[in-house]
Amino acid sequence: MTTATTSSTEYFHNMSLALKDAGAFRPTLVIDKTRLNENLDHLSTVIQSGFDYRIVAKSLPSIPLLKYIMQRSGSNRLMSFHLPFLFHVVKHLPHADVLLGKPMSVAAARQFYQWHQSLDVSSFEPKQQLHWLVDSVERLQQYQALAKELNCSLNINLEIDVGLHRGGFSADKEEQRTEFNIALEILTTDKDLTLTGLMGYEAHASKMPKLIGGTEKAFKLAMQSYQTCLQCVVNIFGQDFCDGLILNAGGSSTYPLYNKKNNQTNFITEIATASALVKPTDFDVHTLEHHKPACFIATPILKLISNPEIPMVKRLSKCLRTLGFLPRQACFIYGGNWLASPCFPEGSKRAHFFGHSSNQEMYELKDDHKVKMDDFLFFRPSQSEAVFLQFGKIAIYEKGKIIGWWPIFHAEEPTNEEKNNEELA
Repeated sequence: MTTATTSSTEYFHNMSLALKDAGAFRPTLVIDKTRLNENLDHLSTVIQSGFDYRIVAKSLPSIPLLKYIMQRSGSNRLMSFHLPFLFHVVKHLPHADVLLGKPMSVAAARQFYQWHQSLDVSSFEPKQQLHWLVDSVERLQQYQALAKELNCSLNINLEIDVGLHRGGFSADKEEQRTEFNIALEILTTDKDLTLTGLMGYEAHASKMPKLIGGTEKAFKLAMQSYQTCLQCVVNIFGQDFCDGLILNAGGSSTYPLYNKKNNQTNFITEIATASALVKPTDFDVHTLEHHKPACFIATPILKLISNPEIPMVKRLSKCLRTLGFLPRQACFIYGGNWLASPCFPEGSKRAHFFGHSSNQEMYELKDDHKVKMDDFLFFRPSQSEAVFLQFGKIAIYEKGKIIGWWPIFHAEEPTNEEKNNEELA
């Protein structure tokens, strides 16, 4: 047994004992707080060079978890992507400065203000603390009409396309610059709308193959596109105004590429990231080799199976097993079918011949496995934003113990349909 295997075995053995001591006998999402801190320290080395840090709330969907990151990083800046969770953040973290991470329909924006006005008490001030993301002239005009309808001021952050091509403004071509300038002109003349910044997301950069220039070329082009858009803003608003803008960029797979001493990135004012702090498998990229996985799904092994068979074909199953197409050892787990990959016991993998199951999914085990019934099978989530919401409270693991259970996000405000159903009931 290699040192790496011994270390992995000991790590998950200790986590298993902690979960059993804490009474976690169901599928459980676990965050290793020590590894979380180490990953945050890596992020801090970049942030402390002169960038502000905006925490991407969807990737860490838990108020206690966000509070911990905010306290440790010294940042009150959040990025929100889902209207019910925006309500949740505003209610529980009213001191936060919130930037929307994707454009919301004008109906969604209207609903936010209706909800906020319905609160008995709130110290959250949208006029100072909320920035709506706008990706087109049409949407900007809709928000312009909303501001007049509600007689309020809206902060506008313009989404710019710096190479991901997921929408937003661009200034790389003449016709694109024309549309961008139309938006900027609207913002200069409308007293109800305030331009507070730009957001350029360049997640593609870390995934570009070397054959077409790789990360370095993609990132360079992204920053050039960003600066082209910024120059359009300077031309219309002036340099003094632009010195106070939020110039948001970065992501979990690209934040290490930023450096205030580098002319290529020193104009950026803030970096957004969060997934890098827990490192799901989607972020196993070369730019994050120095980060450690810090989130796991632990689920009990309900049944151990020797020489599993395909139903009704016993002889064929034996033949397939001899040929190596069926395992000799397998197990059924509590739950399954998550956006996740098994990571311990080593060599375990989903038994494809049985198909997916969200109830009792089957996993192949090595012939010499050491696990027993009621031990845990561990997974690494592929992402955090969806997976974290499936398991109830998050188990916080530190120094061989589960030290706390942190609740996940929940929707704050029922929809009109739900309200009507409640009234009918």
